[in-house]
Amino acid sequence: MKAYMIAIDGGTTNTRLTLMRGKEIIDRVRASVGARNAKNGKNEALYEAVRDGICTLLSKNALSYDDLSHIALSGMIGSEGGLSPIAHISAPVSRKTLGKALQVRDFPEIAPLPFVFVPGVKTVSDPNAHPLSSLDIMRGEETELFGLLADMEVGRRYTFVLPGSHMKIVEVDEDQRITAFRTSMSGELVRAAAENTILASSLDGVFPKNADEAYLKKGYDYALAHGIGEALFKVRVQATMLGIATKEQLYAFLLGAVLRDDVTSILQTGGNIVIAGSNPFRDALATLISPTASVTVIAPEVSDHAAARGAYLLTEHLQKNL
Repeated sequence: MKAYMIAIDGGTTNTRLTLMRGKEIIDRVRASVGARNAKNGKNEALYEAVRDGICTLLSKNALSYDDLSHIALSGMIGSEGGLSPIAHISAPVSRKTLGKALQVRDFPEIAPLPFVFVPGVKTVSDPNAHPLSSLDIMRGEETELFGLLADMEVGRRYTFVLPGSHMKIVEVDEDQRITAFRTSMSGELVRAAAENTILASSLDGVFPKNADEAYLKKGYDYALAHGIGEALFKVRVQATMLGIATKEQLYAFLLGAVLRDDVTSILQTGGNIVIAGSNPFRDALATLISPTASVTVIAPEVSDHAAARGAYLLTEHLQKNL
């Protein structure tokens, strides 16, 4: 069996390629190209970035195509704007179920290797609920989640919180199956409000990695009492009429206000809460949730490698046959 593989985590704006030997991370390259670069149904920029990334990893590590068993791909690279559109599969989904649904494609113009795509996951409509409330889709987070679940105890219910431009709140049952999830656009909403509304002059492009805890809670509490829309405008009120808060504090207030609905959704799931991702969202969520429920926060270095690890675990059984 060939010792190496490359895992590709393709997003909307960025693509990461990770060289692996078994579960071990050997090397990584990143390209500022993603599904958004597609034009007229084709993504030439992504093709080029993937081809160049594979060549770079092989060259840097004195390897050849013959040393690789396959390329494992997850995320938006399997969407209409990626390399090949791969259909979602319906929850509930276990690692075994997802592994059986892998799709193999050939891209000889990129590399003479099997390209193994991990499908995204979808939830279908619940006849007893609002037609939209139980409908959702994910691409990439399922692979990251199964990478994280490998270290989790079986037999417990979990609520995984995967913050980013789109926040995923994923429910996992005692058999480590994805059973339900919700998506919110919290990350994009914070960025849009801070950069493209009247609040831009108050924040002046300040995006601290660590949110001021007092103002984070202040924004959350105000949104809880008065709604997010009103809370957002209070950023400007504090900046222009009171003038006592720093830009970092105002950003924390904004972040706390926007996260109000996400925190409510997380607490309603009833699972053991696990938060991954990067700051300021990771620690901000932990700060807002911890007074009500216990929280496990995943270390950044573990979270950063979770998608690659998940890709390895999902495609491991194929390596002998590829």
